[in-house]
Amino acid sequence: MCWGFVDYENTGSLEGINVKSYERLLIFCGPNNSKLKLGELSTTEFTKIELIGIKTNGANNLDFHLAFYLGRYHEIAANNVEFHIISNDDGFNGIINHIKNIGRKCKKVHTRKKTNQPKTKKTKASTSLSECAELIISGLKQINSKKRPKKQKTLTNWIKSHCNHLKPETNAEVVFRELSNNSIISINDSNIEYKI
Repeated sequence: MCWGFVDYENTGSLEGINVKSYERLLIFCGPNNSKLKLGELSTTEFTKIELIGIKTNGANNLDFHLAFYLGRYHEIAANNVEFHIISNDDGFNGIINHIKNIGRKCKKVHTRKKTNQPKTKKTKASTSLSECAELIISGLKQINSKKRPKKQKTLTNWIKSHCNHLKPETNAEVVFRELSNNSIISINDSNIEYKI
């Protein structure tokens, strides 16, 4: 038996995940996740899917909620239930090791491999984008176009909060320029226009 805990704010999609391999799937969504991409769902298997909406923004806010639910469900789940944290965020490694040390099977499942190729093809530049830029594009696609950051400072802060867990030394200004140089964004009358 396996339960999945999805950091949807980080993954942006479940298209690379075999959903039917989970008895229970808890999908944690932030306030900017207005649309979910579940990928192909099997009609012959049963998976209980729970959406847990987090209404507030903040650095690692969704991660803290996911960690809380991990602890909560560890207390009530049978000992033979394995936990999978579906995320590309290395910040979960510590709690995964802790859960393993207290006797429950637990591992992290990455989604990046399946979703990187199409994103690169959709960009207008011939060069490949950095991992952080790819993550930002994926995250921005999940946000209603009217709710995306409109000013450079707001987008730079948004980039910083979403990429800091990947590489703490990430310079948000460099990622902003990368998006601009690859025609993903442009500035028109001090407002950002998105071409995604």
